[in-house]
Amino acid sequence: MPTRPPHYRRVADDIEAKIRSGEYAPGQQLPSVSDIGELYSVARSTAYRAVKELHARNLIYGQQGQGVFVAEAK
Repeated sequence: MPTRPPHYRRVADDIEAKIRSGEYAPGQQLPSVSDIGELYSVARSTAYRAVKELHARNLIYGQQGQGVFVAEAK
């Protein structure tokens, strides 16, 4: 029987789908980690891991002191 992916991966997958659909446009700032946690009803640490996963997928980039933004499509 297949297992469900971890919470952070489900959050990252959903945000990725929103990026690919254009709901989050290139250059647009994503919600904060705290806001992502609230939106998806997950712990802040889970939201942080989801953001790290999106970084690893090269879908977002961070700017020190300003937030996290959607990367340009490659």
